[in-house]
Amino acid sequence: MSWDLRGLAADDGLIVGAAADHRDSLRAELERRGLHVTDEEVGDAKARIAEALAPVASLLLLDVEIGAPAAIARGAIRNGPPLVLPLENQGYGDVASVSETTLMEDFSPAKAVELGAAGCKLLLPFRVDVADQAVRQERVAARCADACRAAGIPLVLEPIVYRRKGEELAADRYAELVVAGAARLAALDPGLLKVQYPGGPAACRALHEASGGSAWVLLGGGADEATLVGQVCEACAAGAQGFVVGRTLWVDALVADVDERRRRIAETVRPRLERLAAAVRAQRAG
Repeated sequence: MSWDLRGLAADDGLIVGAAADHRDSLRAELERRGLHVTDEEVGDAKARIAEALAPVASLLLLDVEIGAPAAIARGAIRNGPPLVLPLENQGYGDVASVSETTLMEDFSPAKAVELGAAGCKLLLPFRVDVADQAVRQERVAARCADACRAAGIPLVLEPIVYRRKGEELAADRYAELVVAGAARLAALDPGLLKVQYPGGPAACRALHEASGGSAWVLLGGGADEATLVGQVCEACAAGAQGFVVGRTLWVDALVADVDERRRRIAETVRPRLERLAAAVRAQRAG
């Protein structure tokens, strides 16, 4: 089917996505900084991040366990933007150890719609050169794409090329795997591919060609803001419809003092998203 993604995009068609659905990777970052916070504190931080980003983002990606309930309770997303909820049970921790993505129990695209979501997301560790895993993961993605299609919402499919323990993955080989993975999964017609930066304008163009007409956006991957601006502009120049970014926006707000954390969320998170979107729009206008 031909997906209408206007509901996930700004008025000019650019997808300006903001993500705070991180689970284990968020806690790992907190612990790395010596912070041990409760679920309630995590929910408060995510709700405030959502509130800060809502006026700028064209979609918000939040987890259904803590982030979305906290944001809804706070009224952070009462007037939009659209909500996208993940289907996977795993987080962004050690993706190299995942042989097959497991899905959340008692949750589905149909239930996501009941919660007011406009889409679902599936994180999918995926390498075409790991044949057995690729087959299993493709089946998982196909089931999720079918379930989303039945529920009338797009699947934001996020294939992740990972490095195996001790592996040296050359830049050109990494680019090949990102492109080949996108080509294989685009055939499932998920709605939207959320992909890693393959490296350079030529690789971005190859990625766009490989998508076979499927819409795609660039993920942030934790890059610093200056680096990410360049990557996003290269991707959009090649044909990406926008970006979905998480850690780059809010990682610097993860501090111990609650008041300082809230201040940083209020004062620094939104401007970063605004600058990313403005850079792409300036490129388009130029």
